Amino acid sequence: MKKNLSSQTGMSKLVILAILGGIAAIIFAVVLIIVGAQAAPNPDPVTLTIWGVWDESTDLDTVIKPYQTAHPYISIKYKKLRFEEYERLLLEGWATDTGPDIFALPSNWVASYQPQFLAALPKTTKVAFYTAKKTLFKTDIKIAYKTENSLTTTDLKSKFVDVVTSDAVVGGKIYTLPLSLDSMVMYYNRDFLNQAHLAEPPVTWSEVATFVSKISLVNEQNDITRSGAALGTYDNIPHATDILSLLMMQNGATMSTGSKITFNLPASSDSAYYPGSEALRFYTDFASPEKSVYTWNDTLPDALDAFATGQTALFFGYKFQEADIRVKSQGIDYGIAAMPQVNPNNEINYANYWMFGVAKKSKHANEAWHFLQYAASEKPVKKYLTETNQVSALRNVIKEQVADASLGTFANQALTAQSWYHGSNPQKLEEYFAGMIGEALDKTKDPKEIINAAVKKIQLDVSI
Repeated sequence: MKKNLSSQTGMSKLVILAILGGIAAIIFAVVLIIVGAQAAPNPDPVTLTIWGVWDESTDLDTVIKPYQTAHPYISIKYKKLRFEEYERLLLEGWATDTGPDIFALPSNWVASYQPQFLAALPKTTKVAFYTAKKTLFKTDIKIAYKTENSLTTTDLKSKFVDVVTSDAVVGGKIYTLPLSLDSMVMYYNRDFLNQAHLAEPPVTWSEVATFVSKISLVNEQNDITRSGAALGTYDNIPHATDILSLLMMQNGATMSTGSKITFNLPASSDSAYYPGSEALRFYTDFASPEKSVYTWNDTLPDALDAFATGQTALFFGYKFQEADIRVKSQGIDYGIAAMPQVNPNNEINYANYWMFGVAKKSKHANEAWHFLQYAASEKPVKKYLTETNQVSALRNVIKEQVADASLGTFANQALTAQSWYHGSNPQKLEEYFAGMIGEALDKTKDPKEIINAAVKKIQLDVSI
């Protein structure tokens, strides 16, 4: 009997110990949860400043506001500056530690800014994510730090169109990312096409030459009373350097190779043919009175204004210039067509776009790069593109935009768009292109001689 009582007492003690152990385990688990929650403290506030030229603050709000919802400790402020003073203010800002963390710059400026002013994309970024859990009586905020892998150069090439990789990568590292991409197209006046009995706008440059000959009206004093196309000069044609560069590239010229300017060299397939100088000759023929394609000169107004007011049939420009055409238009019926090609079977188009980079002097490069990668990714950037009516640089989004009535032509061209590095002094390079065009129009030198001399100067002064 005593033995049974002893056994029951022992069993009771075991049950009590088990219960106490369970309670202790629960308390321990709760403590771990509390400690775990406390192990992710509130991060210190971070303020990122972004400087740009063309975007309005409402444009970037489409990507800034959702990002700040997930990362409320990161405050992002955008400042728009005038292009004419932008570079000066950037340099002054960094010299006085008042410059931006993130800044926009033309895609062909990246390599010149990279050594001194751009921070490379790190392999990983680490930021705090805030999530809210609502219950009946309160909302709990959970903070979790996450380390995320950054884009690689392989990712960049697979996700973005090819020109982005050639512009954003320097020395195997990524230094910038785009939110959009623009390429040059041909704006045309439908009434002029009808008068020339053409159902479709020109597709090749040969067709452009034929079209111009039909449309242009020149009086006995060589005054142009109706222009077929804005081609041939520099001062009154916006982005004349881009048009001439594109003609050279389409014609087979390699603009630069490594650190050398090479658009003066003969074609790789024909040592007797110089594609760069022939492109210069072709371009300036449109402003040469003795040529059958004479259709433009320096006495005419700015090319965009001339097109908008019905004085010229063809204008070569970008998506961002369409707003000006609409504002200045005097009721012309215009269309947008793909850029003419030298060889339609080897399509080459010209990209002109801005990218965003992180300043080397930024104290918050980690957070800046995390935000930039977010902003340039597919879901957020779609909202930005919708707000600004721009073409994407992402392949997946371009597939959707091809069917868009206002963006389709630009989206189609994005995959074959190219650009080339304009050296450490892009403004100086513009001067040399203006000089080449001016000398070719003077007819005192052969285009090949003109280009050879210009290449030597560019190589020396622009420091490719």
